[in-house]
Amino acid sequence: MKILLVEDHPFQRDMIAGQLMQLLSGDDMLLTAEDGGQALEQVLVHKPDLVFCDLQLPDIDGIKLLSNMAERGFLGCIVITSAVSQKILDTVKNMCENLHLNVLGILPKPASIPLLKYYINVANEHDTDFPQDLVPLTEDEILEAWNTKRFETWFQPIVRLNDGEWIACEALQRLHHPTRGTLLPRHFLPQLSALNLESELTLSVIQSVIANQERLKGRPVGVNISMNNLIELNFVDQVIELGNAHPELCETMYFELMEPEHFVHIGQVQEAASRLLLNGFRIAIDDFGTGHSSLQEVEFLPLDSLKVGLSLVLPMLSSLTASALVEASILIARRIGVASVAEGVECIETWHGLRDMGCDYAQGFFIAKPMPADSLGDWYTLWGHLKNHRSLCPPSVLNTI
Repeated sequence: MKILLVEDHPFQRDMIAGQLMQLLSGDDMLLTAEDGGQALEQVLVHKPDLVFCDLQLPDIDGIKLLSNMAERGFLGCIVITSAVSQKILDTVKNMCENLHLNVLGILPKPASIPLLKYYINVANEHDTDFPQDLVPLTEDEILEAWNTKRFETWFQPIVRLNDGEWIACEALQRLHHPTRGTLLPRHFLPQLSALNLESELTLSVIQSVIANQERLKGRPVGVNISMNNLIELNFVDQVIELGNAHPELCETMYFELMEPEHFVHIGQVQEAASRLLLNGFRIAIDDFGTGHSSLQEVEFLPLDSLKVGLSLVLPMLSSLTASALVEASILIARRIGVASVAEGVECIETWHGLRDMGCDYAQGFFIAKPMPADSLGDWYTLWGHLKNHRSLCPPSVLNTI
């Protein structure tokens, strides 16, 4: 992987470069630029896979640099690194989306190794030779993939923070494309929804949970579902039918409700959620605390757990605001009597921070990446050695190991 760091401040540049060097292997290349002109030259000559770009540069500012990169068809990933106001960051990010630049997110200053590691991992999943975000999959490609059964359910383990025990998984979809490789949901979910196949995809995930019970050892699996999917005609009826055919399903599966941009159809959502609850199924809120309607969801829906989103967890070591929001979300979960789950756990420091805040469960690359079901056994064997390491557990647990 080729990484370009664009930063005019010598101390910040050296510090972030040093952190990146800890994460790179011998085959990787780290390039640096102290102004926009140097950065543009590096982009044209080396075609980096990932660019960390400051906005406040001495000659060409970062905003103009990003615009110039878009004009030249830059296909790599971008992370914006700046201490400017959130309003400016949001505007620049929106500009990049309109210019078809692939912006992964924001890197607060001072930078943290867990967040840098996360962005490197995400960038590694992108195929810059085939610009997935610039050339969306066609509906015909989606239908062909659907009909030839190229969609596969992967699982990401969730563990208990107090002792590291594996207690659940999240089910995540992947698409095996013949030329683009393994694609993530953002590359195919909008087209699937347009083809009215979202509920069919969710039902196929549930079938995968049923089929892989031996590998999961009865551990519950969170299945992502949108509110539109939840209230879709006959969807709840189909889930209830599956539950009747497989009486253990309500214990081995729960729904992670994805928050919409606008909280609408509350009556229909409450009806669907209540029917699922009546039939023994459980509901969690995904990405709690990062949207506009989370408190409404907590107030009006029968919840089992709250999942604190990675956009808050990742920067919590370097951002007092993010840390406060994470702690507040965990406190809300405790006060209303539901479990708290943090995703985006990338390092031991985040693990300790969440555990000290009283978070119940954790998920993230520090624990495990998403994987096919047949890889879970090998992962659990390796994880067993790590979870018994003394630094993962508080003193009260150490005495029992």
